[in-house]
Amino acid sequence: MNFYKTQKIFTTFALAMFFIIGITYNSNAQQIMETRKSLRQMGFQRISATEIKDNTFKMFDKDWALVTSGTKEKWNTMTISWGSFGILWNKPIVTVYVSSSRYTKEFLDKNEFFTVEFFNENFRKDLAYLGSHSGREEDKVSKTNLTPILTDNDNPTFKESKIIIEAKKIYCQEFDAKSLPKDISDWYKERKIGLHTMYIGEIENIWIKE
Repeated sequence: MNFYKTQKIFTTFALAMFFIIGITYNSNAQQIMETRKSLRQMGFQRISATEIKDNTFKMFDKDWALVTSGTKEKWNTMTISWGSFGILWNKPIVTVYVSSSRYTKEFLDKNEFFTVEFFNENFRKDLAYLGSHSGREEDKVSKTNLTPILTDNDNPTFKESKIIIEAKKIYCQEFDAKSLPKDISDWYKERKIGLHTMYIGEIENIWIKE
């Protein structure tokens, strides 16, 4: 094989590798850009607490929600049906309640922020799965149709949410067993679960997707 033929083969190989590497790099770059899109770019609009049109009793009790906390490196989420909105210390607040047995509680205790997400009815099975499986044992979100994303403040949430409540934790307190009425104490004993902790968060952002 002469020098010129060898050089031609080498040049062809180098161009091919450059093309492949270039495609891979661009693909990764697009993926990174996708995860860093703002919520507005994903179709969400920011509203105030007074603009929530849904029945808040139905939102938690009937429709369910997720509460999510952590960082982009490590986070967890769980399904909840207990919660409320209101005004406390002249601040708009959201309150959620999490049992001591839940893995998500560790993230709520450790982190300053949490998000509460509401979904359309077609995600009911996904919420049921997230409420009945533990993030300690598996990557449970990967078993659902939900896509983890970050808010503009880098708090974990989900692209498929119809409403995202972004809150800063301002108070938490475990229920006092001695102060519970007998029927509620019996409720805990029958289910053999740990007492719930109340987490109150000051609402910093509300995002909706029409």
